[in-house]
Amino acid sequence: MQFIKKRHSDFFLPSTEVIIDGRILMVLKTGFLSGVIVLPQFLINYIKQQVASPKADVSVKRGDMVIETLLGKREYNVIIDKTHPKNLEGINRKIVRLAVLKNYKLLTIEDELETFSKVAGVKVLKLKELGMALKQVFFKGDILTVKPVKRGRYTGEGIGYLDDNSTVIIEGASTSLGKVIRCEVISVLDLPTGRVIFTKIEQ
Repeated sequence: MQFIKKRHSDFFLPSTEVIIDGRILMVLKTGFLSGVIVLPQFLINYIKQQVASPKADVSVKRGDMVIETLLGKREYNVIIDKTHPKNLEGINRKIVRLAVLKNYKLLTIEDELETFSKVAGVKVLKLKELGMALKQVFFKGDILTVKPVKRGRYTGEGIGYLDDNSTVIIEGASTSLGKVIRCEVISVLDLPTGRVIFTKIEQ
């Protein structure tokens, strides 16, 4: 049997934001991200120092839980890298520098490492883009099945939500709150805060 040695480009280095966000655990469980997750020792130490503070917030505590989960379960393919880039200040600069030194791919939520990674020429994978890519696409005339749960801003409107948290605004649905109805897509608007789908009750 011939074994294929993994290249360091098959290794993914998460940003601090990825760790404290927590969704990396769900992404890894799906199997879409194949490869090895690299946890720098300096990042682990940073999170441990933050969580030990009396002022530690919920996100830092979640980050500590994520690290413990990644290291404690065999289902996750994780290694610890003890390399500590010197003469650099700031956790993000160190993460990008490590990616350059070891040819790791950076795993981010959105654009938190973009300033450094563009200069360094490092490959970046953004979890937010993965989420957007997996959202169902809707076009004008498509039919949705939605339950309006509250009245909209304008008279007669009802508002419902899809499983991906997209907001659906339905003309004439204010009297159908709590009922599952069919509606026709008029237009779709992608905003920084999420997707809004404008619809009307199917005739």
